[in-house]
Amino acid sequence: MIPVNSGEITIEDYEEIDDDIDEKQLLPPIIDPEARPVQFKSNFHEAICILILTMSTAMNTASQGAVQIAVPSLARYFAISGGNLSWIVSSFSLMSGATILLFSSMADALGRRRLVLASYSLFTIWALAGSFTTHHIVFDVARGMQGCAAAACPSASVGILGTLYRSGRRKNTVMAVFCAGAPLGAFFGQVTGGVCTQYINWRSMFYFLSIIYFLFTILVFFFVPEDGINDNVKLSIKEVGIRIGGLDLFGAFLSILACVLIVFSASHASSSSKGWATPSVLIIFAIAVVVLAAFIWWETRVSNPLMPMRIWKAPGFGLCMALMFFSFMAFTGVLTYYTSLYFENILDASPIQTTVYFIPQTVASLIALSIVSRILHIVPGRFLLIVSQLCNMAATLLWALRPIDISYWAMSFPAICLCVIAADFAYNVVNLHTVSAVPANEQSAAAGIFYTISHIAGSIGISFSSSVASGILRKEMVESTVDVAKDVLAKAYAGAFWVGVACSAVGMACACFVKVGIQGIHGSDILDYDDDQIRSSTSIATSVSFFDDADNDAEECSRLIISNSKVMCYKSLEA
Repeated sequence: MIPVNSGEITIEDYEEIDDDIDEKQLLPPIIDPEARPVQFKSNFHEAICILILTMSTAMNTASQGAVQIAVPSLARYFAISGGNLSWIVSSFSLMSGATILLFSSMADALGRRRLVLASYSLFTIWALAGSFTTHHIVFDVARGMQGCAAAACPSASVGILGTLYRSGRRKNTVMAVFCAGAPLGAFFGQVTGGVCTQYINWRSMFYFLSIIYFLFTILVFFFVPEDGINDNVKLSIKEVGIRIGGLDLFGAFLSILACVLIVFSASHASSSSKGWATPSVLIIFAIAVVVLAAFIWWETRVSNPLMPMRIWKAPGFGLCMALMFFSFMAFTGVLTYYTSLYFENILDASPIQTTVYFIPQTVASLIALSIVSRILHIVPGRFLLIVSQLCNMAATLLWALRPIDISYWAMSFPAICLCVIAADFAYNVVNLHTVSAVPANEQSAAAGIFYTISHIAGSIGISFSSSVASGILRKEMVESTVDVAKDVLAKAYAGAFWVGVACSAVGMACACFVKVGIQGIHGSDILDYDDDQIRSSTSIATSVSFFDDADNDAEECSRLIISNSKVMCYKSLEA
């Protein structure tokens, strides 16, 4: 017996209901989450599409990885150091993080596939433009525009995949492959930067990246399907302007301004003789806080917010974002930036040697991704996040305590492996939770917040750690990092790594309290319907609870839900 409303109706009773009621008008068909999406013509088509969209995450790390290896060469070419040098890396992540929310809204307004296409095209143009620069400020501008181009595609790509796949093991695997684009892109960028910098010049690495993304721009036309959200609607230039004008452009302005001012204040502190005691630094930082507060206030008042505040009410979302912020402050803002500087400036490694030193990181990342994709539906997300932060803390501690004359294998090797395991575990768990915790029409916005946090965290981490390192050098009466004694420079780098230790500790605190359970269980996302719609009907909720019984299969559950809906419609017609 299955209780429905005030009475009890058996399975046989359902069969007597008028069969003329169209089932398709009541509920959409249940789709097997493990089947290939119908938008793909073949497995090859699906694989190529996933590869193309994975290149959206690789775009960021490939560009950053190439520049990461070339930072010492760029410092010598442009004759810069300290805060000016940090802008070479942070300008990309700053503009990428500051504009992601805007591009996430544009993805939903103009079409996600269109935005991926525009992103790849613009990155190709600005990567080529950056290769011709001769002044570091112009180079920083070109890097910032590359960051804007890279910001346009990840959230759109996540939105496409989130629309194509239902929660389940297949989606977990696809998202793990998608996330693998980050470490593979970093390795690809590091190899490109190492080979080009040592054997050709730093400009050639941008030539190569522009060629790669030009080819993928063409592939988007043929292999990425329309996701049904404005992609299949033809838009004129006027309609595009109207839709863009309908976005929260003032909110975008406030968010970009706040991010730029925060990073600028930290960078200014690193290059100022008095550091954070400089009045102009404090004034700029205070203005940044006011602008950030104005942005949050504006988002609660505007009808079409860039960052819908209701997203933050999703279970575990706020703490997950806080964890990602501090985790990536340590990973991108400290470990990634200062590790390459340590290898080349302290250990006198060549660009190729530095690239070789980073190879274990890629291997460890692929192993971590393989493991996490297989256990997300078994192990609670909170446990994986705690493990990730333990690895992060261990990696930063190893670097902070590393003596100059110790072997690479003793401390650098485990630190390099642990830090990327931490990043991959956190990235996968939080990314999948971000997509699953919000409705489909807000997945791009949620993904935009996720990528904004991770990118801005890296930029802020570089700026703040650079200010600490510069403060240590000032105490040692050193004005420039050129021809500095290695023990003094190593001490300054250690100070930056201690910033990473502090960030990891805060991330650990967040991981202990975050509410993220097992991901990808079919029963928790049976039909992928709106939860409010399901729970509004006692009879449908009863049928869903019937599915929780292990003795009942999905086919029977499907028939009961359809029949329950027929009963309600039949009673409504009678009334």
